[in-house]
Parts: sequence; structure tokens; C-alpha cells
Amino acid sequence: MLVRIGFSLQTQYSMPMAEIIPMLNEHGFSAVSPLWTPELDLLTLYNAVKEHNMIIQSLHATHKGIALLWEPEKIEASTVFQNIIKSIDDCNRFSIPVLVVHGWQGKIYTFPNEPLNFCLFDKIVHYAEKQGVSIAFENLEGEEYLEALMTRYSNQENVGYCWDSGHDNCYPHKIDFLKEFGKRLIMTHLNDNFGLRDPDGIPSGNDDLHLIPHDGKVDWDKALLRLKNAPKQDILNFEIKKASHSKAPNDLIYEKLPLREFIAKAGKNARLIAEKYMKIFL
Repeated sequence: MLVRIGFSLQTQYSMPMAEIIPMLNEHGFSAVSPLWTPELDLLTLYNAVKEHNMIIQSLHATHKGIALLWEPEKIEASTVFQNIIKSIDDCNRFSIPVLVVHGWQGKIYTFPNEPLNFCLFDKIVHYAEKQGVSIAFENLEGEEYLEALMTRYSNQENVGYCWDSGHDNCYPHKIDFLKEFGKRLIMTHLNDNFGLRDPDGIPSGNDDLHLIPHDGKVDWDKALLRLKNAPKQDILNFEIKKASHSKAPNDLIYEKLPLREFIAKAGKNARLIAEKYMKIFL
């Protein structure tokens, strides 16, 4: 049976998320993973998804100010923490099994020599456990923070790994996270880009384009083969975006493409990836 495909919903469209569901369903997507915000009308989205026999595979916690979770003494950290607690509550309310969380946000940083303060992350993980929700920590910049989190919660059954193929391709890193933590894979964010383009190796958000697979330079045969030793996923989620942080003309691939055509292309290419993915388990 062909693995199902899912779509990460962002707040970047010309219509409410719920109105996009019929188009996604039409082009083969059977799951969605919306970005959580305080303004998200999750009830309306849930009803639209249910109407089309789809599911909400995960929520993506807000990543604005996420680095503050390492500094619980700061007043601003409380707002970030409370928003993640609210997103866990929404997961529980709508039977959404996974919340994707960033362990860090920021391209330029210095990893501290002193011990990290896991206080707020401990509360998040244990609260999620009580609510029947799994936390999937995602790879991006700040690889030391991800390694610290995955190591601390190595025996925590409700903590797993979310692999973002685009982040893997465009952010310099010393750790092969898919090799290290692939056994705990519970979520994918599959997308494409042109890799790290700065000649001095300086990471940039403009490289993180979240393109439809095969519109960038990711070698998908090799990328999918790396997933062979990870648990087989029932749903491959694609975190692809119509808009881009980059304003370079060559990066604005979908700027003039109607949303329906964007979703049609996304569905077609996602199914090709799903077919390749299935073959590695034969």
C-alpha cells in the first residue's frame, strides 16, 4: 500500500486554511499539519478535514522566541511557554498525536559552556505526556541544542524526531541527525532548496526555501535511502511554501503561480517521492 502524503499548512495563503482542504484532498493529500498560532481557527479546520476524510497529523508549535525557553528567568519566556502549553491542549482536544517543536531559533549563536537549563522543556515534555501527545524536536540551526534535547529525553517515550530535509541540506552541521536519531523518527518535513549558497559557509534563512521536491538540488534518491533505517512512516509530510523569505527573483518560483496549480504540482511531486520511499522498503 502506498504511503500517504501530508501537507504543512502555513498562514501565507489568500484564503483561510479550511478552504484549502478540498484542493489538497483533490490532489492526493490525506493529512495536514498546521502551524499553531493563537489566531488559528482549529475547530473550523478540524471540521473541514473530517468532512474530506482526512486527518490532522500534527501541529507545529510557534517558533517565535523559542530560544527564550532556555532562559526561564526572563519574563518573555513565560509567553512562549504558555503558547506551547496551549498548542498541546489543542492537540489533546482534537486528537492530534504530534506537536513539532524547535529546540532553537537563530542562525548566529554561541553555545554556552555552562549547563543548560531544561526547566521549561521538562515541563513541556511531561505535560505533553500527560495529555497523550508526542513531542517531535526538529533539526535546524542550533544543532547542539537539538542534540542536548534528544539526549536528555532519550528514554522518554513521547519524545521523537522530526527530520526536515531542507534544513538538512542548507544549514551547515557537524552531526548527522538522521543517523543519530532516525530510530526515533515520528514526523517528516520534506522540502527542497538549493543548499547553502554563501561562499564563506554562513547560513541564511534565504536558503531555507521550502520548495516542492525536485524544484531544488536535494538528491532525493540519496535522501530517501537515508530513511531506510528509520521507522517506516505511514504518512510523509511535506512542509512546502508558496511564499519565501528570500526576495531574489530566482527564488520566487511560485510567486505568480495560482494556489490551485501550486497544490496540484505539490501533490504530483509528493506522490513521486512517496513511490520512491516505498521502494526502499521492498
